[in-house]
Amino acid sequence: MLGWAVGGLQLLTMPLLALAQNSDEVRPDARLEGYGKTVSIGESTSLTWLLLVFLGVVCVAPLFMNARRTHLD
Repeated sequence: MLGWAVGGLQLLTMPLLALAQNSDEVRPDARLEGYGKTVSIGESTSLTWLLLVFLGVVCVAPLFMNARRTHLD
């Protein structure tokens, strides 16, 4: 019963929310905001660090290989 009451209340308040919006205000298209600005990545070294970590893992991984393991394991 409570679910039906909440659902009915939502249906009744939807037109009120639509009427509460100010339709006189003209908003620009959000896709065009800041279109004239150039977008670039700042002076960041994060990609270099990620590359170094990846290369470190590739270089250290063979140290943990066991010579006694075979393809039959």
